[in-house]
Amino acid sequence: MMLKFFDVKVFVLACELKNLSAVARELGITPAAASAALKRLELALDTRLLQRSTRSLTLTQQGQSYLPHALKALESLEVGRQAVSGEQLKGNITLSVPSDFGRNSLLPILLEFQKAHPDIALKVRLSDKYVDFYSQAVDVALRYGEPEDSSLVSLPLVRDGERVLCASPDYLERWGTPQHPQDLIKHNCLHYSGDDTLDFHWRFYKDGQRLSVKVQGDHLSDDGDYIRQLAIAGAGIAYKTGYDVKSELADGRLVALLPDYQKEKAPLHMVVAHRLNFDASLMALRQHLLTALKDA
Repeated sequence: MMLKFFDVKVFVLACELKNLSAVARELGITPAAASAALKRLELALDTRLLQRSTRSLTLTQQGQSYLPHALKALESLEVGRQAVSGEQLKGNITLSVPSDFGRNSLLPILLEFQKAHPDIALKVRLSDKYVDFYSQAVDVALRYGEPEDSSLVSLPLVRDGERVLCASPDYLERWGTPQHPQDLIKHNCLHYSGDDTLDFHWRFYKDGQRLSVKVQGDHLSDDGDYIRQLAIAGAGIAYKTGYDVKSELADGRLVALLPDYQKEKAPLHMVVAHRLNFDASLMALRQHLLTALKDA
């Protein structure tokens, strides 16, 4: 059975609004028509995507697996519509990004995006703090980890990102290379303070077990780029997201440590305050980021 674009759109909207009446109001249809669209989609896929109650909708496991594909399909169709219509994207995008990622990885990616869309003006705010969309006039944020605010719309850019434990060759020559997470207790660990929170525990995984180590050091900062620069200078050991230290690991300025242990996950998401904010310009930006980060 062929999938219908409208049915997929109803499903995506239902995942966000979690209520069929709200979906119907958004699309200007009846709740019965919205319900019929979901039933057609589930029949075409031969699986249950949503659990329905009188008040809300919740994703099944199959629905969770299908949602990112549905989102990508809708985005691709919108980008295709723009291509055949000759529509030139215009406007402004205010983007909040982590400091290290923005300075050292994202800059060339955004330059290429603006070459493709010269009438879009970008305002980039570099900050490692979680953005307040309602007070800071930000259109979209790029953030590592799972967003804490469930009311926000979060779309994955890099699902399999991980943190990297690393130090400079000079530091390791002077202080030795840790062989076990507990060895970090004896090292100078460069600590990132995060969003006004202090958690001095670094976590590692092996054979299904989690190892949590309380670290300490003589540097504390809320700026990820500052921590990276300290590590390169030989000041201590850093626990950074992989994209932030990719080039330094490649050219030998930093060395990855504890290769036998899995590190904490660091997926990268594009976050907006509401689905209605996700217009054609942001769709084009997300498509560009997906391609660039996949190829990076």
